[in-house]
Amino acid sequence: MISMMLGASLFATGLIDLIIKNNLAKTYIFALLIALGIGQQFFNANIFRRDWARQQAVYWQLAWRIPALKPNTAILTDFVPIDYETDLSFTAPLNWMYAPDFHGGDLPYAMIYVNKRLGSTSLSDIKPDTVIALPYRTVTFHGSTSQAIVIYAPQNGCLRVLDPVYANAQTYNRFTSIAPLIPLSDPSRIITDAPPLTLTNPPFPSEPSHTWCYFYEQAELARQSGDWNKVSDVGRQAAQQGFVPQDDFEWLPFIEADARTGDLKSAEQITRQAWKDDTKLHQGLCILWKRVQAEDPEEAQSAASNLLTELGCR
Repeated sequence: MISMMLGASLFATGLIDLIIKNNLAKTYIFALLIALGIGQQFFNANIFRRDWARQQAVYWQLAWRIPALKPNTAILTDFVPIDYETDLSFTAPLNWMYAPDFHGGDLPYAMIYVNKRLGSTSLSDIKPDTVIALPYRTVTFHGSTSQAIVIYAPQNGCLRVLDPVYANAQTYNRFTSIAPLIPLSDPSRIITDAPPLTLTNPPFPSEPSHTWCYFYEQAELARQSGDWNKVSDVGRQAAQQGFVPQDDFEWLPFIEADARTGDLKSAEQITRQAWKDDTKLHQGLCILWKRVQAEDPEEAQSAASNLLTELGCR
């Protein structure tokens, strides 16, 4: 529309001048049009400002959660809550982050919005071993649905890597667009023992302050490595600084870590509060405590059995 703006402005000015003869009325109409134009520009500027802030958060949460990634990995999601960027817009920075020395050939990484690509030549199906071929100007990403991780980025909350064990389809059963993708997620494609990823070059901004999402991503990374003591330590650090999640689903790794490391009182207390606060979390809490009941020491198993009965988990 930009190329039409000058002509449209001249046309509108001439039309108003031709139709309306009263000078005072003309002044009011022009003032109204100018005010609407300024308001629209301010509105759009705020959308882009929020969009860029959200992009920064996504990039850094990815860096905190995924220090390195095996080549030919697709990151699948339903969408990222940003107004103007598509999966192709995220594919470029994804490769700058994880393949900074890329100099041509097939792209090693790609972001795929499944709700947009499913049924196309890029992604024909979401069954295992389905070929993914995403063209990106002069290069192409080649991968498959069996070489993928699934992420979920809520509007209010932290980016999450979903998986078939801890953040599984049963836990996220109310999220109908993302749950069918979770069985495809293979967190082993994340290289957990790699050095922390630092985004030091443009277009990435400097690292933001470490608030709740930083601690959450660190806890998820430790959970993937099976280091439950570290998950608990990270949770205590966040609590000491007064940070709490916006989304109760983000309590799950900390509840399980407390239960597995012997702090059953804390685990039960957070569970009861989260159960009360968010009904969508009920299934996930039941699954978590059944896992504790099946795998942990006798004391934790007893506490899990009592809590499962109290919550009415089937």
